[in-house]
Amino acid sequence: MLRELVGVALLLWTVPASPGAEAPAGSLVLLGGGERSDAVMSRVAELAGGSEARVLVVSIAHPDPDAAGAALVRELETAGVGKAEVLSFDRETAGSWENRQRVAQSSGIFFAGGDQSRLAAALRETELLEGIRELYRRGGVVAGDSAGASALGTVMITGAAGPGDPDRAVPTIRAASLALEPGLDLLPGTIVDQHFLARRRQNRLLSALLENPQLLAIGIDEATAIVVEAPSRFDVVGEGLVVVYDLAQAGPVAADGNGILAADGIVLHLLRSGRRFDLAERRPVP
Repeated sequence: MLRELVGVALLLWTVPASPGAEAPAGSLVLLGGGERSDAVMSRVAELAGGSEARVLVVSIAHPDPDAAGAALVRELETAGVGKAEVLSFDRETAGSWENRQRVAQSSGIFFAGGDQSRLAAALRETELLEGIRELYRRGGVVAGDSAGASALGTVMITGAAGPGDPDRAVPTIRAASLALEPGLDLLPGTIVDQHFLARRRQNRLLSALLENPQLLAIGIDEATAIVVEAPSRFDVVGEGLVVVYDLAQAGPVAADGNGILAADGIVLHLLRSGRRFDLAERRPVP
C-alpha cells in the first residue's frame, strides 16, 4: 500500500503546474540534524522576521515532545526570533480552529526531529497542513531538523524494511530494502535524508532514488542545512556537506535476481557551505 501511495505522489509531481500558479514567496530551511549551528539558527530567525517574528515549534515527531519543544523555543529566541512557542496537536486536533488561527498569525514553523512517520501521520491531508502551506506561500519560513527535514520532501525514508531497528545501516543498494512513505511535499520532486555522512546513509538514499528515479536525492550532513529562498534553488549553510544524487541523465535502472540495483551515469554533487544549487536545472551555480 505504501509503495502505491508513493507512486501516486510521484505521478502528482510529474503533472506540470498550472500556468497561473504562483511560486511560494517564503523560504524552507532543512537541517541535517546533530548540533544546530548558530549560523543556521540565525538564518531561520532572519527569514522569519527577526525581532518581529513569531515562530511555532512542532515537536510531535520527538519521543519527548515537551522537552524538545522547550529547547527549540529557547534556541530560536536566543537566535533572534521575537517570540517562539510550541504548537501541540495530534491527528484529531490538528485541524482545530485555534491551531489554524495560530498558524495564520505566525511567520514561521519549525519541525523538530524524531520520527518523520509520526509527524506526517498527524499532518497529512489536514487543514493544518494547508495552513502551513499557505504560510509558506505568503512569505513565511518552514524549517525542519533531522526527521523534520526528511518529512518536507515528496517521498521520505522511514527506515530499513523489515523487523528490528528501523534506523539500522543498509549494507547494500537493493530494491525493497527500505520503508518509504509520502512526505509533506513542501519541497516537491525530492527525497531528503539527514545525518547523512555522519551515519553513512549513502546506500539507503541511493536505494530509495533508484526506486524513484524521477526524484532528486539530497543528503544533508549534521550541523548543515539547505536554505530554499526561491522554489528553484537552494544555498548550503553550516559546517558539513550536502550530497546530491541525480538520475536524470542516467541509463535505465536494472536489478539482478537478488534485487541489487544498478544504473549508469548517476551524477553526484558534493556541496559545501556557500554553494548554491539550481533545482530546476539540476546543477550547481556560481
